[in-house]
Amino acid sequence: MNVCLIIPHYNHMRQFTEFLPRLQALQLPCIVVDDGSDQQDVLALRKLLRDKAYVKLLERPQNSGKGAAVLSGCGLARTLGFTHGLQIDADGQHDAGSVAALLEKSRRHPDAIISGLPSFDQSIPPIRYWGRKITLYLSRLESFSPQIEDAMCGFRVYPLQQLHDVAARFSIGRGMDFDADILVKSVWHGVAVHYVVTPVRYIENGVSHFHYLKDNVVMTALHIRLLFGMLLRLPWLVTRHSGAGVEHERRQS
Repeated sequence: MNVCLIIPHYNHMRQFTEFLPRLQALQLPCIVVDDGSDQQDVLALRKLLRDKAYVKLLERPQNSGKGAAVLSGCGLARTLGFTHGLQIDADGQHDAGSVAALLEKSRRHPDAIISGLPSFDQSIPPIRYWGRKITLYLSRLESFSPQIEDAMCGFRVYPLQQLHDVAARFSIGRGMDFDADILVKSVWHGVAVHYVVTPVRYIENGVSHFHYLKDNVVMTALHIRLLFGMLLRLPWLVTRHSGAGVEHERRQS
């Protein structure tokens, strides 16, 4: 494995500046993808990273969404010869102390997506908590697979070749719908998903780019598309699921 961190960034300079020392302690190469931040944030980000030899800054000219930033960063990482990209948010809500556990699991399952399984404290807003529950239920239905234990955590290790293949085969959401969309379509493509329990916290006075009305409309449209996509693939998904069950029983016997 040849791993780098993929860090999407959009107007998160204060949080990212505080989080960067914890990332630096991981001693991993980083690709920071700025997704069209305000000019003052871009200038501050360039200054912050100027003497960080382990960081490559990729600047997108305009804001296109978290998914677009992650796919751009993973594409660059693959071009540079990395085999895996570990996506972690710039605002510090993900636990850098869990990186070792995610990477260890990735070494044991190098062709699989390894995702954080969030363990939330009391900082999570109730509306976000129940929104995640609904998305989990729908994602399991849409993927026709019990593999998905959480569909929205953006703390993941992606095998870059498999990610490239999924993105080439399917249209993937570029905004807040990315995390659930890429997971369901990866399962459709036959990519396994494994989880590592990790603490996740909502930052007090943090900067959130989730817009309740607009992004909930986006997520609703996503689930409608995925449900129709599942129905079109249902005979094949049933056959594959049955075959996997038979194979599991054979190995157990």
